[in-house]
Amino acid sequence: GWAKNKSAKGHGFGFAAHRSFLTYVATVVEVEVGDDGEIRIPRVDIALDAGLVVNPEVTRAQFASFDNSYQVDAGTDNFPANGIAFEQAKAYCAWLSKATGETYRVPNEDEVKELYKDRPGENTLDYWAGYAVNPEDSQRLEAKMKELPGNAPLLREVGSFAGQGEEGEQLIFDLGGNVAEWVIAADGTVKTMGGSADRASDSKARYRQADAAYTGFRVAHGAAKAK
Repeated sequence: GWAKNKSAKGHGFGFAAHRSFLTYVATVVEVEVGDDGEIRIPRVDIALDAGLVVNPEVTRAQFASFDNSYQVDAGTDNFPANGIAFEQAKAYCAWLSKATGETYRVPNEDEVKELYKDRPGENTLDYWAGYAVNPEDSQRLEAKMKELPGNAPLLREVGSFAGQGEEGEQLIFDLGGNVAEWVIAADGTVKTMGGSADRASDSKARYRQADAAYTGFRVAHGAAKAK
């Protein structure tokens, strides 16, 4: 371990750590400078927390691997799984956990609520309208949208829109659009969070749950932290 290593003349350690989107990465570098001035790096250790939320949203192809009765239209394998009830999302997580030997689950609201704040420019009703939709137009457009043929025709492949994150961070996609996503509230009830293609992205308006056809999920990796 690093605790047993002591710095000596011409020998030292460098440490760097970074946190973004609830994910941590840390690096320790051992550096030596020889008598001839040559710099050597005999050892580098990197510790990575893979992160709480799996990126991106669970796709139709992934969900169909769990539920072979789930219909996937040709060419839409990488679209987000939609029309998903909470119990289906929960059952998928249990299946994935058993298949991989690791823990996957529907995330708790408190863990992820910061991720869903103010995510403009994604696949929402505003994108399809071409402008920031006001409440009156939203009602009219939502009614027209329901007349469109097909299975949630406003959805697009996961990752089609710009990811969210600062420079140097791993980007997360579709937090503000495509399908709304299931979470578990502090009182044990369930709800959706995030934008969806069938709703306007007015951050000042009261959140309205997406229609079932525009409801999906992403999963959290690892057990929930004890409160």
